[in-house]
Amino acid sequence: MTTYIQPSGILPGGVIAVRDFPPEREPWIELGWPGLEPKHPCLVIVNFDDSGSVTAPQGNDPVGNRFEEARRAIKLVADWTFSSRSKLAVLHFDHPLGASGVVALNDRHVQRTLDPSLRNPGGWGTSDLLPSLAQMERLATAHAGHDVIGTIVSDFELTDADPSEVFSRLRAFPGLIHVVVLGGQVPPDLVDADNVTTTPLSPGDPPGAFAAALHRSLTATRRAARHSLLHGPHGKQVLP
Repeated sequence: MTTYIQPSGILPGGVIAVRDFPPEREPWIELGWPGLEPKHPCLVIVNFDDSGSVTAPQGNDPVGNRFEEARRAIKLVADWTFSSRSKLAVLHFDHPLGASGVVALNDRHVQRTLDPSLRNPGGWGTSDLLPSLAQMERLATAHAGHDVIGTIVSDFELTDADPSEVFSRLRAFPGLIHVVVLGGQVPPDLVDADNVTTTPLSPGDPPGAFAAALHRSLTATRRAARHSLLHGPHGKQVLP
């Protein structure tokens, strides 16, 4: 059973449009108000898979739209962040290529600092998760006293020599793991893991679906954050 790290509740206001679509023509998503800052320091680590099965013309994200949507979600939360308690780091499977380092979301240059990491870093496009997972573990250890959330964005067509070791280390990760599955299947090894939340995304999802998924990670420890909304021909639907 999948559990969700996003707190419940919703208010009529406090949402912004990710992309403007007339609701009678095409569904669109509003990101929820990100809420008040967390009581305890928090580090969100976002780890992108840039392998061919994701980035190729017939892949699960051939135009790199996940990066543009990531910028939108990050900007929204950063705009409501006024202390250094909330931090973010961006990694790629081709680590150390594209690594951003840890950045406080209240840094006035946060978008400029993260922007080089919010794109394909141009490496080999490995499907091995273990090297960047090891870096996630190092960052978590270096930020003791922080609530750590590791968000892995992948189709999970992994090529690690020992996938069982990867899944074992994810289950033992010193924090929450949010698995955003791009067009694939949720790995069975993670379905019942106590510290793992899963968000499957498919090609049929409306624009903004990835932004909403990342929004869940970025607001997981914030107070009174609101769910994102899917607007469609039949009205509004809360995205858990």
